Amino acid sequence: MKKTLIAIAMATGLCVITACSSAEEEQSVETQAEESVDLAKAPDASWEEVAGIPAPVDSTDGPENSTPVPHGYTHTPQGAVQAAILGQVWMATADDETWPEVSSIMTAPGQGRDQWAQGRSLITVSGEVDNPPQFKGFYISDYDENNAQVVLATEYPDVGLTAYPVQLTWQDDWKLVLPTLDTAPDLEEIESLDGFTPFEA
Repeated sequence: MKKTLIAIAMATGLCVITACSSAEEEQSVETQAEESVDLAKAPDASWEEVAGIPAPVDSTDGPENSTPVPHGYTHTPQGAVQAAILGQVWMATADDETWPEVSSIMTAPGQGRDQWAQGRSLITVSGEVDNPPQFKGFYISDYDENNAQVVLATEYPDVGLTAYPVQLTWQDDWKLVLPTLDTAPDLEEIESLDGFTPFEA
């Protein structure tokens, strides 16, 4: 009986040691992965106008697909930046035929999406944007494998340079998490691009 207990204790101890070793290895790999993530690196992108707004329509970080709407981004900070900008552009410019696919493919389910879809269904959008905004840069204020927040610096005619946070979540792709009407942030006027990574056409 005593030998049996000793054997069980040894086996348990080995399991604990193995688990600890495995956990330490996993933590080391995760730490290395986090250290290798560059939050300040801009995507290597090609820019084209989308309904009059210059946008990074193609890059090594996505979108992999452009139809019916842009989707298929790399699971990286740069993929999140691409998704944030193109999501904003397509939400603003998608015509009456395309906006339901913008909602279902480019945004995450939630109350914010429901409210946006309800409001969008009441208006008509077509043609190019008059006096379009110009994207100037970004910084990533929060990032992990599940979520990201990208603050976009954008210059608006008659307003100037502004900052706006875009929340994203990873659901087999980067998708916009739309705020509800009562939690939507305002555009914040800024004086310079200090702290931002330049990223523009």
